Amino acid sequence: MLDIGNTLRRYRDECRYTQQYVANIIGISRVAYRKWENNEVDFALSQLMKIAELYEVPIHQIILHSKFNKNQIMPIQ
Repeated sequence: MLDIGNTLRRYRDECRYTQQYVANIIGISRVAYRKWENNEVDFALSQLMKIAELYEVPIHQIILHSKFNKNQIMPIQ
């Protein structure tokens, strides 16, 4: 699983945005956005597109900058 949360946090910190500001732009609550940054929930591709538009980067750049977290892989049974 990708660790997109840390990437989102980096972009937000670089732009000096608050979680509330980003949440308002995306149209979700601040608590929901915090869960994204903590990788506690999955989110829709359409929501990731809004993030990419906010930071003016292509979606694939967000994905490429996200680390692969081996601890979150579920084995195939």
